[in-house]
This record gives sequence, structure tokens and C-alpha cells, in this order.
Amino acid sequence: MNKQEFEKLAIRGDGTISALLYDTIERHYMSDNRYHEAHGGIEESKESFIKRVFGGKVNTPKTIMEKMAKESIKENRWCLQGNQSADKKRLDEMDAKIWEMTKWLAQQQN
Repeated sequence: MNKQEFEKLAIRGDGTISALLYDTIERHYMSDNRYHEAHGGIEESKESFIKRVFGGKVNTPKTIMEKMAKESIKENRWCLQGNQSADKKRLDEMDAKIWEMTKWLAQQQN
């Protein structure tokens, strides 16, 4: 899936996202980690991935950023469950950093 194809499938109208944010989305889609196996599977189609993570073609560039940040936070928390050093305060700090990084990626020019 390329950037234009993603935008066509996930963003309503003529909206676009930054290349850096798209790269993050593509890496997440292509990952074959345990989180992805448990949530959609490593053989998940791009259409299924977009529907699961982004809700289909209903997004603006801003909602793409927000939904990608939420999915990254969800993955991070899922991977750290049971880790004794990952208390609520530390998880909240990680969540904030993930959110800020995703927001920064979205703001970069193409």
C-alpha cells in the first residue's frame, strides 16, 4: 500500500497526511509482532486494517493522526501488560510521548 492509496481508502475528500506519518502507519501495518497477530493478524488485508484502526473512509488528516496515536498507545500497553515496572504513572508518561511524537510526525511537511 502506498501513501496515495492509503489516503484514498481512509480519508474523505482530498485530505493528505505527511510522509512521515504515513511511514509510521505502514510500519505498523507491516509489522508481524504478537500484538498484530492478536489484533487483525499478520495476513490482515489493507482494507481490513484501515477499517479496524481508522474506521474506513471517514477521516480527516487530524483524525488519522489521533487514531494512529491511539493504536500505538494501545499496542504499547498491550505489550507491557504484566510488566511490573510499567505502573500507571509510567504508562501515562509513555502515552503522552507517543501522542506527541505522532502529532509531530503529522505536522511535518511532505
